[in-house]
Amino acid sequence: MMKKTIIGFSIATAIALSATATAGDQHRFDNVEVKIPTLSHDYYLGEGSGATHFWHGENKDMKWIPTGKNEAFDKKSDKVHPQLTAHSNKMKKGVFAYKNKFFQMYGYGLTSPMIIDGEGGILIFDPVESVDKMQSVMRDFRKTTGNNKPVAAIMYSHWHPDHYAGVRGIEGAEDAKIIAHETFMANVVKGSMGGTGPALGFRVDYSLGTLLDVEEDGRINGGLGPDFEIRQHSLVAPNTFVKGKFGQLDMVIEGVEIEFKHVPSEASDEITAYFPQFDVLFGSEVIQGESFPNLHTIRGTQYRDPSIWFPGVDILRGYNANTMMVSHGRPVVGAKHVDDTLTAYRDAIQYTYDQSIKAINNGSTQEDLIREIKLPKHLVNHPWLGDFYGSIRHAAKQIFVGEMGWFDGDPTTLNPTYTVEASQRYTKMVGGKAKMMDFAEKACDSGDYQWCAELATHAIRVDLEDMEPRLLKAKALRELGFLETNNNWRNWYLTSAQELDGTIDYSKKINLQAPDLMAEFKADQLVNALRFSLNAERSADQHFTIAFNFSDSKETHALEVRRSVAQFHKDFDGQAKATVNLTKEVFLGLLVGKVEFTDAVKAGYITLDGEAATVPAFFALLDKPTENPKITLR
Repeated sequence: MMKKTIIGFSIATAIALSATATAGDQHRFDNVEVKIPTLSHDYYLGEGSGATHFWHGENKDMKWIPTGKNEAFDKKSDKVHPQLTAHSNKMKKGVFAYKNKFFQMYGYGLTSPMIIDGEGGILIFDPVESVDKMQSVMRDFRKTTGNNKPVAAIMYSHWHPDHYAGVRGIEGAEDAKIIAHETFMANVVKGSMGGTGPALGFRVDYSLGTLLDVEEDGRINGGLGPDFEIRQHSLVAPNTFVKGKFGQLDMVIEGVEIEFKHVPSEASDEITAYFPQFDVLFGSEVIQGESFPNLHTIRGTQYRDPSIWFPGVDILRGYNANTMMVSHGRPVVGAKHVDDTLTAYRDAIQYTYDQSIKAINNGSTQEDLIREIKLPKHLVNHPWLGDFYGSIRHAAKQIFVGEMGWFDGDPTTLNPTYTVEASQRYTKMVGGKAKMMDFAEKACDSGDYQWCAELATHAIRVDLEDMEPRLLKAKALRELGFLETNNNWRNWYLTSAQELDGTIDYSKKINLQAPDLMAEFKADQLVNALRFSLNAERSADQHFTIAFNFSDSKETHALEVRRSVAQFHKDFDGQAKATVNLTKEVFLGLLVGKVEFTDAVKAGYITLDGEAATVPAFFALLDKPTENPKITLR
């Protein structure tokens, strides 16, 4: 039997493993040992415990009831890192039942909703990300438990769609108390049409692998759950709020005492819940899942300040809870095991932050940090800190940017040669594109796939239509992806490879501006969002104000177009060049393309005051976001 050696998570180590391999080699992982297994009992209970239960910690007061097949790819394959296969095996579909009171519906999507049995109704925390998935959750919950009580309350832990978007899969959701932080809706708007929603949409497709099939060549799991496919995106706006920073809302719902608490961390509007009668903590995504936390997400986000996040974990530690359930990942039972998990998690975050700052103070840049900052030995193989979703590699780089900005200190990077021109120069310098390709192919043949991809990129930029360098880079990216344990990195490598070779399927892309979602936005939020679509060139010499009067809500809001800028005026009462009278429903129809402006005017759904010609002229100044922009081929 071949002696096993331990292979670390860094991509540099993974590349070293493959140094003598080729794309056709079927022995990538012969010498790789799984250091974070599917079950964690050796860690929590000690080696030789003999425990086989599917959750973490003590085998007490908890049951596991399987309900279906694993939606993740869980087969052994030479194209899937064994650690990632073990991680997939953590995602079997079923129900965790704690004291027949708390039920975690696990393995149905990226998020695992928690359902509490109240006296006359049920409480649901974090609906999964798609209506059809949430319908499956409710169907299996009722079938498994026999509980047919109506829904009394729903909690959204924060604004990310995997924590609310399936809500209309819950019968009666519109009549329930819906609890969230007071900034929830503003964050949803900003993350959709009111900000970077279009960019987040196509970047989520790359990082979560939604354009990939579930197979050994494609998506393996979602990192925090089996997948993240939003087939039906919905929202019912919250009506009950936790207010203020670190605010707390104490409620009794259907006989269940709950302490809702604002704990900024993974999201600025994160709220958690503690159940003092049962000593149960719902940690939301303050503990992000059975993975190193996404202190930064490569799909794009504002700076997630680790110095705010780890004190948030300390708030959870303060409950000294006996049992913990979270939005992603399996439950932990036993006070000392809950404390161990929380302590290790917060220490990993503080360590990453403190050591990155220390290195920055010694002159390190982003390029240095990805190589220098590694978890200490006692944390690197912790069951909740594997490199499956978040990664210390991209976290440390973002700490530099978040604390210092993008400039690395070398003045040649202030205004570097444009990448396309630089690639053209490099290609010419080595003797032409054929010579550059020769270097790239030799790098691939030797297993140096990162260098191969970088060299092929220079050849691609000389002629974006030439398929030879595109196919070579796609091959290199696939090899890098197959070696990865981190799902976000793997998915991005493989989706970019499809973009390069032309096999990418955009039909499965996520829509973060779904009509049902936008229908929950307020009229002022919809009007304000239009400013992000203004064409600066066409509006450079324009100055006028257009108002929108909403007859159904008796409110008027306006946009003042002023030489390439659109200033929003809430509750406008001034003089507009034109006023559009309509309902929010009609306005929403205009925005999503379901209503044609001229037809709506003719039918009387829209009336105009002032200079009517201003209205079509205004809409002509707005651009739609680019459809399926190229991310890699550039």
